[in-house]
Amino acid sequence: MTYFTVKEIFGRGSYEPINRSPLLYFLKLLYHIVSVRLRSLTLRNYRSYAAENFAFHGKVNVIYGDNAQGKTNLLEAIHFLMLYRPFKQVKLEEIIRFGAGECRIKGEIESESGLDEVHVTLSGDRKTVKLNGKIVYRISRIFGRYHVVSFLPSDIELVKGSPQGKRRYLDSLICTIEPAHIRDLKQYQRSLLQRNAILSKEPRLTHDKLEIWDEKLAEAGSRVVSRRLRYIDKIIPHMTRIYELTSGIKSEVGIQYTATFKNLDKPEEGLLTELRERFDKDRKRGHTTAGPHRDNVGFTIGDRDASVYASQGEAKNLALALKASEIDLVKDELGRTPVLLLDDVTSELDERRKKFLFRLLDSFNGQIFITTTSLKEIQYKGEMKVFHIRAGKAEQRQVSV
Repeated sequence: MTYFTVKEIFGRGSYEPINRSPLLYFLKLLYHIVSVRLRSLTLRNYRSYAAENFAFHGKVNVIYGDNAQGKTNLLEAIHFLMLYRPFKQVKLEEIIRFGAGECRIKGEIESESGLDEVHVTLSGDRKTVKLNGKIVYRISRIFGRYHVVSFLPSDIELVKGSPQGKRRYLDSLICTIEPAHIRDLKQYQRSLLQRNAILSKEPRLTHDKLEIWDEKLAEAGSRVVSRRLRYIDKIIPHMTRIYELTSGIKSEVGIQYTATFKNLDKPEEGLLTELRERFDKDRKRGHTTAGPHRDNVGFTIGDRDASVYASQGEAKNLALALKASEIDLVKDELGRTPVLLLDDVTSELDERRKKFLFRLLDSFNGQIFITTTSLKEIQYKGEMKVFHIRAGKAEQRQVSV
């Protein structure tokens, strides 16, 4: 058994033995950054919420209730308000409460920019975002203004899931740090749709009709791939160090990027060459088979594919190390703090770790939202706001213990 002290975790405090925990290290990284705080939230016809107003505590907010009452929906609404998207990729109309024509999310957010008022309106498949009363026509201009880090039961899918999900996660992380990545992804997607439309509709197609789209794909695609490779190089050292710390096992962990084209030193040239060489194949299949939309992202432990060979425990530790690396990276690159969302976190820890975890939260200076099915699981000592969720309605009260 390996021990470390409160001082080792937060740089101060008295001795307290505890097994190394990925979640505790995850919180340590958040401690030293200037905080962003969500003051209030108003929901209208958001999933299970017909009309609800929330005033949040600046530090700890506990959301409790039985399963399927709307706890995770509330966390998702916070995520949507600050990152302009839900936890998972879903149709926007699925978020609107059944029978309603539109839904609205409004919140007040404190950050280094001051106090912002953010409005998000969903109507059918349309999304409208307002920042301080002005419509935001390009989300890329404000994306990365706030940061949210979520600890979800589904995080293991970052390791075990599909290449598409891993690409989406990596691109999302890059976008929060370099919003220009959003522009390049959109430009690449537009060019890809045009090229695929031509491939699927013209059986006697000659390559000259694709040349302009090959060039556009190679131009935008090369920037997408270059950033992915650059950020993977930045993440790997953090992830390796954190995985060893949190698991107690010295093991090589990594992220493997397998491109669908050669010559990654000159990605624009390499992708353009590959598109030209695959013309006959793409024409027969009716779609583009090379480019960043088909590249593979995988995680390794000891040079073995973690999606195949990692145990559940190894995969969970690796996912947590990845999340902690994300926090470390955002802190290093931007010097900002996220809002922390913990969904059903107490189910991940034994009793001893729960007690230690909530003692540590007393020293944590960021804003935290925790969901649980029982308040007895929450052993935090200090002021907090408690929200009892029942059928999409919230009873709110201030608590000091």
